[in-house]
Amino acid sequence: MRVTKFYSQFFSWLLVMGAILTLSGSFLANSSPLDGDPEAAIFLNEPPTEEPPSDETNEDDAPVAVDEMEPNIPIPGDRPWEPPNYAGQANALGYQPATFTVPAGMEERVAFWVDIYTQYSTNQGILHDSKYINLIYEKLDFSDIQARADLTDNQKVRARRARVKDTKKMIKERLLKLSKLSEATGLEGEDLRYWNLFEKVEGKDRFKEATHRKRLRFQLGQSDRFAQGIHYSGRYLRQMEGIFREEGLPIELTRLPFVESSFNLKARSRVGASGIWQFMPYTGRQFLKMNFSVDERNDPLKATRAAARLFKINYSMLETWPLAVTAYNHGPAGMRRLVQKENTNNLAELLDVRKGRFGFASANFYACFLAALEIERNAKKYFPNAMWMAEHKREAIQLDRNVSNQGLLELFGGDVDRAEFFNPHIHSFVWRGWRVVQQNSEIYVPMGEREPAMVKIASLKDQKPQRMEGETYRVQSGDTLSDIASRFGVTVHAIVNANEIANPRALRAGQKLTIPK
Repeated sequence: MRVTKFYSQFFSWLLVMGAILTLSGSFLANSSPLDGDPEAAIFLNEPPTEEPPSDETNEDDAPVAVDEMEPNIPIPGDRPWEPPNYAGQANALGYQPATFTVPAGMEERVAFWVDIYTQYSTNQGILHDSKYINLIYEKLDFSDIQARADLTDNQKVRARRARVKDTKKMIKERLLKLSKLSEATGLEGEDLRYWNLFEKVEGKDRFKEATHRKRLRFQLGQSDRFAQGIHYSGRYLRQMEGIFREEGLPIELTRLPFVESSFNLKARSRVGASGIWQFMPYTGRQFLKMNFSVDERNDPLKATRAAARLFKINYSMLETWPLAVTAYNHGPAGMRRLVQKENTNNLAELLDVRKGRFGFASANFYACFLAALEIERNAKKYFPNAMWMAEHKREAIQLDRNVSNQGLLELFGGDVDRAEFFNPHIHSFVWRGWRVVQQNSEIYVPMGEREPAMVKIASLKDQKPQRMEGETYRVQSGDTLSDIASRFGVTVHAIVNANEIANPRALRAGQKLTIPK
């Protein structure tokens, strides 16, 4: 499929303008191993909790800890994992049998991410060179910190961060020591190991250059998270493949949520990305319903349909899957400009000349995807006990009236966990009683329960849309949302949602805000 020149240019303009309007750097903090890339931070959700970059801090560092995955799911019945079947795709867009093989020049990047996903847990990590990605200085283990009962979760995170910082300082000192030498004569132990790491690195100042904070990077392990992702993927993967086949797209692309969220229904980033596909708000609104009662980014199947349509646009603009997948993280307009500037559509070549054009996340996004394909294709090799959760089956009901949270819970016998699991797209404000689910929205019930649920809905009184309750605050000159949120002890995200703020950076003096309780 090829969009018209006008549509391509218009969509590119929308993306660029959206990024300009909503750009605000922050740390991501969900399950993606690439969290921390400021290029992905195009919507303000919560104030940054990380310390600002220092000489020992790389802004591309992954977080030192990850949030817990979603709680126990109220559907029983694990089933055996099955290897993927990618046959029958002769008519898929841009597809050849070798479409998703590792491109020449990217072998080391992919191997690095295979190790991160399979060899290191989220209680472990490595310090490595961001340019020569497989140059690993030190391996860290946080198990002792995690086991301390006398520390709170926040204190454990700070202890982990301190260990990373101290180890970076030690690495930098050793590299500076080696930078003063012209040969390895007399070196032994760790000094000699470090020297040998740079055997294939050229340049007179190779050791000194490696001490730059953008080069010295921390990466948290992901093996336990990836194993959980394989388990969770069983709920939706076959239905997701069906959607991509209907859209005429390669079904390998349905494995991207392993990179983005590990198929965690509760995946949220501090910069506003949400759902298993981690759509940012601006992009999500192009394809999905998002209001103050529903957020379809968190509906795994509707978000999958949206991802398929976004991939079609990316491919129509870039015409190769390595570039189109990278554009899912970097943006298609920026990718196309880089292709035109460098006169090549070879991703490996673009990475070689990137010179700051990609952040670490964008530069490694396709390699992460290929690593995820390799691991999931051979899950029993990497995770011998791999199992799938029971497939999630549901039926949709379009509401003919506004329904409160209590009305929804009646459909599930008052079981909050079950109601939320079948309706992950329902906004948290509804569950808190602050909003109602609006008429014409869709809700979901288990297979076989649609008819009795519709009878119950017909007995419910139509609820009036509610105003958010809370304290009123008049914006003063110089105020920021972060300042106001801190003053009232709430999150920026809560204020943005409560007041339907489209541009968090466009506050004006005298504006009235509702501060949610």
